[in-house]
Amino acid sequence: MSQSTADHPNDVADAPRISLCMIVRDSARTLPACLESIRPWVDEMVIVDTGSLDETPQIVEQFGGKLFHFPWCDDFAAARNESLRHARGDWLFWMDSDDTISPENGRKLRALVDGEHQENTLGYVLQVHCPGPGREVASDVTAVDHVKLFRNHHGIQFECRIHEQVLMPIRRLGGNVAWTDIFVEHSGADHTIEGRKHKHERDLHLLKLELQDRPNHPFALFNLGMTYGDMGEHEKAVEALERSLQHSQTHESHVPKACALLIHSLSQLGREKDALMQCEESLRHFPNHVELQFRRGVLAHRLGQYDAAVVSFRAALSAVGPREFTSVDNGIAGYKSRHNLALVYRDMQRNDLAEIQWREAIHEAPSFRSAWHGLGHVLVDQGKLETAWVECEKIVDDSPLK
Repeated sequence: MSQSTADHPNDVADAPRISLCMIVRDSARTLPACLESIRPWVDEMVIVDTGSLDETPQIVEQFGGKLFHFPWCDDFAAARNESLRHARGDWLFWMDSDDTISPENGRKLRALVDGEHQENTLGYVLQVHCPGPGREVASDVTAVDHVKLFRNHHGIQFECRIHEQVLMPIRRLGGNVAWTDIFVEHSGADHTIEGRKHKHERDLHLLKLELQDRPNHPFALFNLGMTYGDMGEHEKAVEALERSLQHSQTHESHVPKACALLIHSLSQLGREKDALMQCEESLRHFPNHVELQFRRGVLAHRLGQYDAAVVSFRAALSAVGPREFTSVDNGIAGYKSRHNLALVYRDMQRNDLAEIQWREAIHEAPSFRSAWHGLGHVLVDQGKLETAWVECEKIVDDSPLK
């Protein structure tokens, strides 16, 4: 696609058509920003409403979306599949009503569809960037991989009542998915106490229904454990995650994350040695998994195994390997591992090495307060009072922590 048409994708002659497929319900708070961001990059917007009582239907019509109604039946996959049924594009793209896509990523999405595709490529993996509440570093997001763009093929349908996905249907068709660097941002997430409580209650309800339909389904058990962990109910999280791993094959995409969540919940229960044993076992299967290396570093540090902690945090910083489906805090591959490595070096009485790591963390994330605090303390401990004063003045002058 030429530069002259990049900002007017719908005017490109013979361009492949993209259908946005979305489900909504009482989404008036976030829907305008969502549709405004995606509208320039798709050819039609198919939006299924599952029972809104607010202005959501009117907003859909204002933005030129094709509105359809579908009664809610405790099944996200069923609702999404209704949106697929009405889509006419060659390629289908889905996002949530509280997501947005930047112009840069929108252009990449359009260029991807307009380009050439391997015949066996039935879908593409994009990320959802989920910012944490009250983040102090702009890059502090959890990046979640999803097959968000796929061919309009009758054999590709969403599965699972919640955390629905199309990966397994694509694989059953003998198709492949390809990776991209495109992402949407979960910019409208509700981080309020009430919002989180509602989400947890809904998720648990649907997951229990899923497990009634499919007892011991490993992906449902994984999501149940993840939900309990997010709620702070770590005993229940451990039970669900251990069951998930018992019924999973090592190659399944959720397994490394299930291991990482199990390690976290064991640690939260004060079972650090069990958590470390799980870490060691998991790393035998997934040696380059950045989150597992990070968690091993944290555990080794807590247990006073400083040399092992250094090895793990350095492995997290240099982890390379084939890309795999994951949900990971982007910071642990950079400034968060550097911060934790600096804490280990400080406890090893290697303030010189701690200073280097905190400076690297600040270079990567200038607004990361913990690194500034650590750097200030380690400079004072080394007797570098003049340097510490200069760094304090830099904070005041540059205001990176505002």
